[in-house]
Amino acid sequence: MTATYPISAEQIRFYQENGYIQLLNVLTAEELAQARQALDEVLEQQLDQQHEPGGDAEYRKIFVQKVNLWQVNEGMRQYVFNAKLAEIARQLAQAHTVRLWHDHALIKMPGDSKASSWHQDIPYWPMQEDGSLSCWMALDDVYVENGCMAFIPESHRLGRLEPINLRDPQDLFKLVPEEQARTLDFTARYQPMPAGSCTFHDGRTFHYAGPNQSAKPRRAIITIYMPNVVHYNGNSHIVTNDLQLEPGATLTGERFPVLAQEA
Repeated sequence: MTATYPISAEQIRFYQENGYIQLLNVLTAEELAQARQALDEVLEQQLDQQHEPGGDAEYRKIFVQKVNLWQVNEGMRQYVFNAKLAEIARQLAQAHTVRLWHDHALIKMPGDSKASSWHQDIPYWPMQEDGSLSCWMALDDVYVENGCMAFIPESHRLGRLEPINLRDPQDLFKLVPEEQARTLDFTARYQPMPAGSCTFHDGRTFHYAGPNQSAKPRRAIITIYMPNVVHYNGNSHIVTNDLQLEPGATLTGERFPVLAQEA
């Protein structure tokens, strides 16, 4: 895989100030084809509960989700361990090291599709520290009509809010204290982009994807990176439930490999 994708100081500044950034044409044509093939292979596999969380029919209308595919498919491992993507994450987070939290594929099926609720990611992750970030890679061209990502700039500055139920249309914005709400522009910034392009966003950034109103599935692979040392906060999560971790334990070891490190 291509080793580098240049990130400028201005792009790092934009990410740090806004909590997200869009990067175009990050994957080469070969890398994109390889990622698509790997995902197609995974979709044909019978996965266990740890890699394919259950979810009722209504939840699957939001998206079909498959987790930690790097553990079950060599092509997905090759994608997730892409040093180019991990180094982008490291630079954006201004971290010495980034580890993998987990990957997951999100497929919005056409037809009876629903929007995801506006939400933050970090309330669902069992981490004491903030600063983890996601790479949302488009495997298909994405636009508003098929459920591209949208963000609220600077919303990561609000810190962690209460987790919302993603199955219900709860209003995340009502959780923002009125005094803080007056300081932000809550206009959504939609991120249409060609396949092979991606967004990175902080785990505290408000984001959402609308329904897929097209005739084809909208496929994306998300890789979540943790900067430096992150400690377990004791909350339940499918990625950690079998590890029998004590609160305060560091999220390290084979489950959370280092993907990029400052030279």
